[in-house]
Amino acid sequence: MRKFVPAVVVAVTLAMAAPSYGASTPPLVGHAAKAGGTVLDVPIPAELLSIPLTDASGKVFTLASLKGSTVVLTDFLTLCNEICPMTSVNMREIGDAIAKAKLTSSIKSLELTVDPKRDTPARLKAYQALFNDSSWTVATGSIKGIASLWGWFGAYTQVVKPDGGVIDWYTGKPITYDVNHADVVAIIGPNLHWRWLDLGSPAVTNPKSKNVVPAKLYSYLSSAGKSNLVKPEEPFWPTSAVYGALNEIFKVKIGK
Repeated sequence: MRKFVPAVVVAVTLAMAAPSYGASTPPLVGHAAKAGGTVLDVPIPAELLSIPLTDASGKVFTLASLKGSTVVLTDFLTLCNEICPMTSVNMREIGDAIAKAKLTSSIKSLELTVDPKRDTPARLKAYQALFNDSSWTVATGSIKGIASLWGWFGAYTQVVKPDGGVIDWYTGKPITYDVNHADVVAIIGPNLHWRWLDLGSPAVTNPKSKNVVPAKLYSYLSSAGKSNLVKPEEPFWPTSAVYGALNEIFKVKIGK
């Protein structure tokens, strides 16, 4: 059974996790979703909707430009070796399910970095290529813009010294810093309202399947990362929670 996070707890957790810069998380009132997470209905401020974002191909867009589409949104960074590769596995699965249902024009799977300084479009392109799949979007933005956006959604970030010996899979060199961050997955409705939230680590559907995490990224996973792949710490979110929320809120059926 999943460990659900009641709406009142979610509100307190996000308020505590919100960073000291950028926009602050609004008061959240909602109810527990049937498949996990919390159903909300919070308008996203116009100044956040207009923040320029850039995908792996170099295309610039904004959340406002996605009006009319339902957006599954989560945070990550390409240099993470503990949690984010599994987040990408889940977002890829969601993107594949959207494509299979032929709903790519109305539902988007969007993974947005918390490390815009290093996560350039070129790096994002190389990262996504490891998955051999472009069914979901990975994106970056300016340092200020990303901080404001994730600050509002309650995904705190903290630059910290890396554990010794962590190597960058992209450059082959030791990393000079790491970014701690809250793990948040959200759904934005077609009217640009924040409609659903879940917190915690991603739980992949088939953790023991060969190459569920691309081989190169798997080779860079820390011992904690390999443990999180097989048995993520609670709270965690599976793709079924996202599919359930899409069905409950928008009557859309995708995935299993």
